[in-house]
Amino acid sequence: MKTLPLILALWVICATHLTAQHRLSVAPTYWFQYNPYKYRVATDFNGQQTDTQVSGYKAISSVGLVIRYQFTTRWDLAIGGLYARPADHVQRPQSPYGAPSAFTSQAVQFPLLVSYRLTNRRLSPYFSAGTFFTKSITFTSPLQTDGVIAAGIDYQLGPVMSLLVQPTASYSFSPPVNDVVYQFSNYQSYNVGIQAQLLYRF
Repeated sequence: MKTLPLILALWVICATHLTAQHRLSVAPTYWFQYNPYKYRVATDFNGQQTDTQVSGYKAISSVGLVIRYQFTTRWDLAIGGLYARPADHVQRPQSPYGAPSAFTSQAVQFPLLVSYRLTNRRLSPYFSAGTFFTKSITFTSPLQTDGVIAAGIDYQLGPVMSLLVQPTASYSFSPPVNDVVYQFSNYQSYNVGIQAQLLYRF
């Protein structure tokens, strides 16, 4: 629980410091991610043990703001705060009543990315790499950490505005947490998606 306030504090400090610079941009952001997952879960209820293969996918829509600081005309650092709504579709095990409906939860995400603009032309390839942290609002669970890479285009609409569109790929470093009853193994989870940002430079 201490990690989330530290990330929020870092976000506020960076925003306050960078406002005094002339290389700051603020970008309303939309990010859609598709997250297939699978893992095995062993359960022990009163000595009765079972082993189940779980699989499914999440469709995650996120909106928020990203603050970006340019070190040079091509390199920049971005930190953001996003509100996310993951819709979880469990495919296995199947319910005896048919396919279950999606369960939608709420979360907050904090991306931290280093990016490189390939050229100084109006339309340029744009590459990013870094991490993002996800904290569920619906569930009491640890902070989830994902590594992310992205490659897309940055199109300058004018002197102070540009449109950034990037397909993204990420991998989760945060498997489900074992407890006395549930033991998780063979955890695999990754995201593919696309994000769009409208950057305004100060």
